[in-house]
Amino acid sequence: MKILDSRSNWRHIDEVLESESDDWRRHMLLQLKEHVQAECGSNLEALLDTMADEPAFHIWSANEDSGPKGADKLREFYSGLIESGSNRFEYAVERIIIGDDTLVTEGELYTPFSGEQLTAMGLEGFDKDKYYATRGRTVTFWPFETSTGKIIGEDIYSLTTDITDAEEVILNEYTYGENS
Repeated sequence: MKILDSRSNWRHIDEVLESESDDWRRHMLLQLKEHVQAECGSNLEALLDTMADEPAFHIWSANEDSGPKGADKLREFYSGLIESGSNRFEYAVERIIIGDDTLVTEGELYTPFSGEQLTAMGLEGFDKDKYYATRGRTVTFWPFETSTGKIIGEDIYSLTTDITDAEEVILNEYTYGENS
């Protein structure tokens, strides 16, 4: 059975930081690491502090964009994500491409759902006391404001398994600020 561990989300960032000497590139990598740790550790204020004042997210599924636009919509989006527990995802980044004002990450994404959530969606065959996850390849573009150093948004391209095919997983939960 798969053990979901959010700490995998920044392991490759740490590896890239070991050899990156450019101050701006290091800043983007460290800002991304802080963003992901705050998100997975359920610290909404620290998470929002990594974001530009007018963020724009694009979450693409085929040709439909469902990402939040603006600070209020982003706060609502992340609050719901944290409340649902799906912020405890594992995005095992395998590749990072660094541009002048954008990072690109690629890896395997596992998004957790409680059996209770799945049952509330009307899905059958899930134990309410267990966790399940969809999985799939994901590429994310992370544009940055060069004037503030903050993340403008996320452009996410992902193809994951159908929620009805979610597999049982064990969560190895991360606490924001823990040594990792």
